[in-house]
Amino acid sequence: MDDIDRKIVRLLAQNGRLSHKQLAQAVNLARPTVHERVKRLEQQGIIRGYHAQVNWAAMGYPMTALIWVCSRAKSDDTAAALLQLGTQNTIVDMCHGVTGEWCLLLQVRVTSPAALKAFIDSIYTVEGVQNTMTTLSLTAYHEEQSSPDDSSET
Repeated sequence: MDDIDRKIVRLLAQNGRLSHKQLAQAVNLARPTVHERVKRLEQQGIIRGYHAQVNWAAMGYPMTALIWVCSRAKSDDTAAALLQLGTQNTIVDMCHGVTGEWCLLLQVRVTSPAALKAFIDSIYTVEGVQNTMTTLSLTAYHEEQSSPDDSSET
């Protein structure tokens, strides 16, 4: 991966809808060359997809909660079970295995406090879950996908 690949990745992370022509102009290469680079980056798993940036509040999910989960079961199994718990009122947006006192960290989007309570209650139906701790997000200072800075840019 060279500096041009890094710049392509950074540009696509900022705007996944850029055309190969626009990318080619930005990196000063021919469009077919950029097409091949993007294809290679996709095949290597560096670019895993192109995603919409959703306004969850406008979609009816105004609350974001971070839920820490402690489980005596294997984290992989617990995570798989927790990911199945999403409902019409709850979207599991993120699930990470973490170090420290807790095993997993979930980020969920919910329609209401009642939906959050119902989701937390459902977590305890997963085998091995011992404890949870929930934090509500009051303000999202940064949610956009970031990419490494291109140090070759001035």
